[in-house]
Parts: sequence; structure tokens; C-alpha cells
Amino acid sequence: MTTLLTPEKIYTQNFIRDFSSPYATQQPTGHRTNWRTKYHKVSDPLIKAHLDQQYWLGTKAAWYPTYFNLDFDHPTPETLEKLNDRLTRLNIDENQFLKMTSPSYAKSKNFRLYLKLEYSERTPTHKLGFTALKNAFGDICEIYPQKRRKDRLPCGRDQDIISDYGVLSHLSWQEELHYLLKIDPTPIEQLPQETFLFDLTAIPNDPKDKVKNWKPRKEIVELITHGLQAHSTRHFSQYEILNYLWRSNFLPTEAATFTKRWVRTHHNGFSKDATAARWSSINAEIERQTGWVWARDNTLMPDTPHGLNAAVTRADLEFTAELFKADAVRQKQFLNLISYVRPRQHHEWVFIPAWVWREDVASWKTKDRLIEILEEKGILESNNSYRVEHYSRRFKLKLPQTNEQPLAIDERNVTDFYDALWTAHDSIREIAEATGIDRTTIWRHFQKG
Repeated sequence: MTTLLTPEKIYTQNFIRDFSSPYATQQPTGHRTNWRTKYHKVSDPLIKAHLDQQYWLGTKAAWYPTYFNLDFDHPTPETLEKLNDRLTRLNIDENQFLKMTSPSYAKSKNFRLYLKLEYSERTPTHKLGFTALKNAFGDICEIYPQKRRKDRLPCGRDQDIISDYGVLSHLSWQEELHYLLKIDPTPIEQLPQETFLFDLTAIPNDPKDKVKNWKPRKEIVELITHGLQAHSTRHFSQYEILNYLWRSNFLPTEAATFTKRWVRTHHNGFSKDATAARWSSINAEIERQTGWVWARDNTLMPDTPHGLNAAVTRADLEFTAELFKADAVRQKQFLNLISYVRPRQHHEWVFIPAWVWREDVASWKTKDRLIEILEEKGILESNNSYRVEHYSRRFKLKLPQTNEQPLAIDERNVTDFYDALWTAHDSIREIAEATGIDRTTIWRHFQKG
């Protein structure tokens, strides 16, 4: 039996495709009218309160958003003229967008223009859709949703449809949803395409193959996670992934196997060869690319490949155990921090990105406490003169001076806490004596492999 979806469920499917934390709320009146961020998952009662006009709800961008919107603040006649001219030149007709007022429309005429995008008749990723709209309209408005800023959901308080006859303030949110769902998709192919995602410039044997042309880590992780997003990008994407794996200290055989498996599972129909199952040809190409990447000189790059991007010594293990005797969690976190800072110790201040703290050192719940403890002990200093999205916060970590070589197995640096302990000591008894950690805890860890 087919279950009919309620308007609330239809709204949720189209505008809240990602329920993960965080979200933000804004009260229409009172002392707390600014946006307040909450680190909890989005819930049905929150959505209902927004639709019932109690307060506004803002969420982050999903990986595959159904709708995008252009946010116009204090639009001038010249801006509106540019918008109309742009829509005409891009062949976006009145059936492909819908205008809605912002809560401040009565004072400043702020409004949103909602669009539904598609690429090759599929819902595009946020990156692909955002980039296309940025190219087309980024000089006259802001594009939403965004990854780092919450986006006010539509159909809430003082968010009414703007028609040729004026503001339709009498419509219910269910009626507004009906008109939003009727928007015809706008193919991304008809928008400016100068900077499509993964339209890479660095290719093998090319003088442009320089560090500054390599894709940032974040974008490579997106590529690995979500796969190809456009036609004619498989070759370049393979090369960028192999570069990333080379810089991450993979062996060439491991990297080639990883990349071959990735193409099979993440080509998303954007590769003619993969769709036609020409795997022998693809495998041979990956082997050639792998050989070229691993043949380059092992020079010191910004993130220092081949195990040099992370390192610890025996002295670091002793220092860690001295600071946090018998505390396995803190010892592990501190050694993670040391492993990042040690290879960069020639700098007085080391830039430590937020993702390093979050993914490699400690969780966001315990990171601040770890920093506080180290500052209290006089081991860590921080310099707050940093700019978001330009450069990270800088830290000075006072590590013991040593001429020891990093702990390594098969000439590859060992930075995992327990692996480093096992490399530096001969038995579980020695590890327990050196760290103060209970023998049973250590034994259970090694039993898990």
C-alpha cells in the first residue's frame, strides 16, 4: 500500500536533506533576535516551529541540495536591472525561479530568488551548483545554501511569494510549498562553466605540475567521498587522487589499487570508459599515472610527503608519559599533537588547521580542554592573530630537544600511539612501566590488532 506523504514530509525532503548538527534559530522579537547556533541534530519539532512562524530555522548546506537561492540585500534599481538582464541572457524563464520576501522586505526590499538546479538530469552536488551560480550571479548577490553559514529556510514568518501583482502574504506555507515544487529545473550546462569542480590544470609531464596547482586536501577528500561530478574529468581526478596518496605516504601498489577501486565505485556515470566497462584500459592508465607520480624526486613539499608530515621520537614518548602518567587518553592526544608539530619544529610558530585538531589530535569536545591543560603547564602557547579561511591559528609547543631519528618501521614513520610504544619497547611490561597504563588495557588493545 502506497503511503501518502504529508506536506511537512515533502517540505523536509526538499529543504532539509541533512539533519546533522549544527543548526541555528532566530527569534522574531525579544532580547535575543540574533542567530543562535545549536550543536544538535535538526528535529521535526524545530521544522514545525519554523513553518508555524514561531521563529526562523537555519541549516547548513547538504551535499545534494534540491534548491539554491540568490540573496539580495538592499537591492538597487541597477542591481535589479542586472538580475533581469542576466536571467534573460541565461535563458532562465519565469517558470524556473520563484521570488520570496526576506523578513526585512518591508524596510529594505530584501528578497530571495529560488532555483532548482540539475546537471545531466541529476541533482548536482552543493559544490557544483554553488560554483555555477557564483559564476553567473556572484557579483550582484550572495548564493545560498553555504557550507559554513546557516541558510534561513523558506516558507516561514514574513517569507512570502512575490508575484507580478505584489506580495502574496495571504498564502499558507503549504500553498507556498506548492509553488516552490512547481519550479522547473535549470540545467547547470546553460550557466557559465569556467570553474567547474575538478576541472584540473595540473597534468603529468606538464610544467604546471607545481604544488600551488594541486587541489587542496579538503577538495580531494570531497572527490574521494562523492566521486566524479562532471564529464571528461576521470583522467585528471585519478591524477589528483594519486598525488594525494603519494603525499599521504601510500606505497605505489596500494595507491594504484585504491584508485582502481575508486573509479569502479565512484564514476557516477560521468566516464564513458567506465560506463562501457573498459577496465583494462582504465587500469593501464592508472598504472602509468602511478609510475609517473612515484618517480618524482622525494623533495620536501608543503605537507612533506613520504612519512615526513608526521613523526615522533622516543624522547617524545618519555615526555608524554611524564606529563600524563597513567592517562592513556591524554597521552594519545598529546602524542598526536607532537606528531604534527615535530616535523615543523624548525618554525617558531606552527600553523595548526582546525581539521588537524578535529581529525588527528582530539575530538571537538575535548580539544579545548587539552589546550587549556597544556597552556597551564606552560608547554603550549597560542597566537590568536589568524584569519578565517586565510591561515590557521598558530601554536608554539615546547618539545624536548633531541637528535634521535623518528620511530619507524620499514623506513616509514610510526605515529600511532600504541604502534609507537611497541616500536620503542620490547614487551607489554616495559610499556606499562614507562607509561603507567594498566597492562590489561595495553594487552586488550594489541589483542584487537
